[in-house]
Amino acid sequence: MSDLEKYHDQVVGQQVVNFQIPPEPGRVGTSNLLAGIFRRWYIVLLILFVMCAAGLPAIWFLIDPVYEVTGAVTIAPIMADILTDVPDSGEISNYSSFMNTQAEMITSSRVVRRVADDLADRNLPFLEDEPTDPISKLKRKIDGTQDKRTPEEILKQAITNGVIVAAADRLSELIRITVLHPDREQARQIVDAFINAYTAVEVSASVEDEDKKLTILENERKLLAEKMESQRQAIYRLGQEYGTVALGSRTDMMLQRVGSLLSTLTEVEAERIKLEAQVQLLELTKTQPIAPGELLSMRQSYINEDPAVVAFTANITELEQELVVAKQTLSPTNPEIELKAELIQTLKAHLEERRQEASKAFDDLVEKEAAEAGTKQLVAKRSELEQTRQYEKGLRETLSKEDTETIDLGRTQLTIQELQDGLLLAKEMYDTVQRRIQDLEMQRKRPARISVAYYADIARVLDKRVKYSAALVFTALVCGMGLAHLRDKADQSLRTPDDVAKRIGIRIIGTTTSLHTVKPALLPERIIGDYQTIRANLGLLGGEGIPKKLVITSPGMKEGKTTFAINLATSIAESGKRVLLVDGDLRKPDVARLLNLPKGARGLQDVLSGVEFEDVVYSIASSGLDVLAADYHNAADAYELLALPSTAHRIDTISKKYDHVIIDTPPALGFPDALLWAKVGDAVILTSFAGHTTMPDLKEATDRLAQINVRVLGTVLSSVQAEHSYYRHGHSYYAQSAQSRESARRSRRKLMFSVDGGVDHSSGLETSVAERSADNYSYTQSSESRKDTGRKRKKPRLSVEDGADKTDDPETPRTS
Repeated sequence: MSDLEKYHDQVVGQQVVNFQIPPEPGRVGTSNLLAGIFRRWYIVLLILFVMCAAGLPAIWFLIDPVYEVTGAVTIAPIMADILTDVPDSGEISNYSSFMNTQAEMITSSRVVRRVADDLADRNLPFLEDEPTDPISKLKRKIDGTQDKRTPEEILKQAITNGVIVAAADRLSELIRITVLHPDREQARQIVDAFINAYTAVEVSASVEDEDKKLTILENERKLLAEKMESQRQAIYRLGQEYGTVALGSRTDMMLQRVGSLLSTLTEVEAERIKLEAQVQLLELTKTQPIAPGELLSMRQSYINEDPAVVAFTANITELEQELVVAKQTLSPTNPEIELKAELIQTLKAHLEERRQEASKAFDDLVEKEAAEAGTKQLVAKRSELEQTRQYEKGLRETLSKEDTETIDLGRTQLTIQELQDGLLLAKEMYDTVQRRIQDLEMQRKRPARISVAYYADIARVLDKRVKYSAALVFTALVCGMGLAHLRDKADQSLRTPDDVAKRIGIRIIGTTTSLHTVKPALLPERIIGDYQTIRANLGLLGGEGIPKKLVITSPGMKEGKTTFAINLATSIAESGKRVLLVDGDLRKPDVARLLNLPKGARGLQDVLSGVEFEDVVYSIASSGLDVLAADYHNAADAYELLALPSTAHRIDTISKKYDHVIIDTPPALGFPDALLWAKVGDAVILTSFAGHTTMPDLKEATDRLAQINVRVLGTVLSSVQAEHSYYRHGHSYYAQSAQSRESARRSRRKLMFSVDGGVDHSSGLETSVAERSADNYSYTQSSESRKDTGRKRKKPRLSVEDGADKTDDPETPRTS
């Protein structure tokens, strides 16, 4: 039984690792904060020692105690009126704001200038601008300010630095002036100088303010007096024309007259309109119209007064009387009655004719007289209309004149009224200004609002050396911890499976143990256990078994992908599967060199160029692994060769002959070849090397593969410390097992290949790859010949140490 067959049983007791958890947001360090600091504790200790060694002596020998000297002035919020004794806040609307303003005034340029002039003759070291301590001298040299400053500039700098402070006390009426200085006597003099200068400035400012107000009020009073006099003269001139300034009654009388004229004008306008209508009517008819009743009466009277009508009427009357007498006296048959009756009829006929003639004569006469009357009446009406128009014109002129005079009088009255109102307002303002002047002159005699509360005295002594020392120690600790954390945070390398899982979130298929953390005697079992775990995980991921075409790549170089591909292919082949290992790295092919295949022999390029697969495939008899190698020919055309549509088809055709095809590719971040191989394969495994592969590189490689919709099974972290591997407790297990083994030769076997002899292992575990003969590998032309060769060939063993020197992984062992 071979070593691989022996260790197959160990897979049954191992768990399947599915370490795929989402990455922690914002996590870029190799561990949490405390772990990173503890891991680099030496940095914290070094920073603490250096800062304390340099800072503590400086604090205790260069810093002196500071005296806080304080003086105060009082600002009364309310002052009693000197006449009425009524509380008066004056111009202070907000006492707190006023206090803060006065505190600012104490450190203003005006006060500082007075203080500098007052202290100039006292020869205080504070104002000499000569640094007395090493720190000040060093600061002066660093700032480069060699020019000597004036006392005023020194005081302003002290105010800026907080050495001199003026602040209002919120709980009292005091403004305190505080000076911090090692020399208490100098501090007293400076505080007293500020108090005296401020009170002097405020008294002077108060007097100047009052004088300014009085000057303004006096000028205003003079202007008001001149204005009042001017208004009085204007009123006098306006009233002199009318003899009085009371023009109300005169205005009313003129308004009544204008109203009367306007009423008369309205009546005349109505009469004019009536005459104009009559004239127009007479001009149209040319005659004077007569009423029908009057015309009938005149006609009847004219006819009745006609002489002929009157004579005929009298004769007919007389004959009718005679006829009546005759009828009474004569017999009815008497001819005279009939004669008289006929005569009466004749007369009536003549009377009627005469009436018709008289009526016609009347009509002619009336028509003539009407025409003459109409002409006379038209002339009369026109004359009357003209008179009415002239009268109306005169009325209008008179009304316009009266109206103008009335308006002028009204305007004069309004002007006088405005002047009188302005005079009244000016008089009131004049009286107000006069009273204000009297009040200001009286308020000058009351006590000042600002007074000295107390002069300079020591408030407390400030010795900050203990506090500075504690702060220095704390700062040193913080700086050391911060530097350690930054150093840890800047390290982007992936060292443990937790780093990969938590910071990237990619599934971890397995790990391989570092050579430096396992005893050489236990290394073979540990390697076999690592690859059995990887195979178990690959077989159980998704429940579909190990993918048929599996692509092996890495983010960058020197990350163990080729070693992992060879060992994984060997491990699967040892399990009885038909496995083909393809060297897909046409730019830097290493599989042939690592497996000591014949030099100059080609494989993959020939297959892609059309050569039969059976003519170029190599078979390793010891493990049953077939290898499709590559060489450096056409390295520049690697991408074009892999990008051919026939490449994927030929790989698919070849894969039908095998259970699994393992393809080793260039780095995913180095060349696009890995992406082309990833599309050809069924799944991809990303290898990473602990302490060498960085989080950004692995994440970028994962993202690139995800962008082309490739199935990434996960990553294998190589060269992991034994205590961080998945089966870290297996180390002691193997140690105990090794002690009980019967043969020392079997305990020193490190690789998956079984060795039947020819090599002496008693001196150690290393055997040079150069000592192997190329005869251990057979170049077969068919699958049957490869089987015969596998039965005849012995299984050679490749030293892990020698193999590691020739791979792109300096530590990950290769079991080939």
